Amino acid sequence: MKISGAKAVAPAVGLAVLMSILMPARGRLAASGPRRPVVGVKIYEASPPFDGLFQKWRELGINTLFVSEALLSDGDFRTRARADGLTLFLIYPVFQSPEAIKADPDLAAITASGAPARDDWVEFVCPTKGDDYLESRIAHLKSLVAEGHPDVVSLDFIRYFVFWEKVAPDRTPGSLPQTCFCPYCLRFFENELNVKIPAGLTTTAEKAKWILENHAVQWAEWKCRRIARTVERLTAAARQADPKVKVNLHLVPWRKDDFGGAVRSVAGQDLTLLAPLADYLSPMVYHHMVRQTPAWVHEVVVDMAARGGRAAVLPSIQVAEAYVPEKLDAVEFGAALEQALRPPSIGVVFWSWDALAKSPEKQAVLKRLIH
Repeated sequence: MKISGAKAVAPAVGLAVLMSILMPARGRLAASGPRRPVVGVKIYEASPPFDGLFQKWRELGINTLFVSEALLSDGDFRTRARADGLTLFLIYPVFQSPEAIKADPDLAAITASGAPARDDWVEFVCPTKGDDYLESRIAHLKSLVAEGHPDVVSLDFIRYFVFWEKVAPDRTPGSLPQTCFCPYCLRFFENELNVKIPAGLTTTAEKAKWILENHAVQWAEWKCRRIARTVERLTAAARQADPKVKVNLHLVPWRKDDFGGAVRSVAGQDLTLLAPLADYLSPMVYHHMVRQTPAWVHEVVVDMAARGGRAAVLPSIQVAEAYVPEKLDAVEFGAALEQALRPPSIGVVFWSWDALAKSPEKQAVLKRLIH
């Protein structure tokens, strides 16, 4: 399948970029002075000295950092970010944890075939079964916020298992994975929904098939409420540590009706339930890897803004190619950036800084469009 290039994109949206700059930001991002779009980068590792790194960010107009736990915990890095007036988002993975599953294989989410939920590097903990796991994540988040005081807690992998990065537009809903069908989830589903799985069904595959054929709507609703309750608990813990901290959610970049409504039925992310709990919604609109056009970036933002209520939409776009052989050149990158900046977006986040740092051409595009 050929990836559509930037030439297929609508004309430049200079006016839209200007409107984004004038849009009021939310939360602590709403600093005094002229309004400007959020311009963020995701960065997971960095080594001191940090002088050159922060100088480069100033040159590029980057004002927001999505950082790992390790960087937030680095006192020197944190102090430098504060001194430069950069907003800090703590990236906090929730259910993606190969390490936890290696230590306790019973934590793994289970697919409809009865196998552990694993695809390449993606390995998910069951959102229901791992009470001790989830309690430890909640406590850990609380301690990180208390010690590092990020401006925003950015909850990542806050969903059910699916390797969405490899889901192209031609995939059928039935080809997407369904989880979790472990005994713990099945028991909770039966009890909470007053559903009785027939006693004659003995294998996981038989039980999953029966649920999806007879109670698909209830199954999707139950999954979405599970994820929303987890967000609620994590948010409450973070705000106990720092009442001023904001919350952002990393979202699978599927619109409401994509793949038969898979954002709810597969991922368990329902903005009707999630948006009231968050300050920001950050769809990972990595158009190139999922074989979409740059215009699709704006389409996803519009869809999520329509369903997101008061929460501001802050899209994340990719800088370099991943999972596909075709190159993501500077022209197509610029087209995606223009689309990401169009209202109702409040800005853009780049995945990742490493990729952007290696490309002077894409840095030039960023300077031109932002400045």
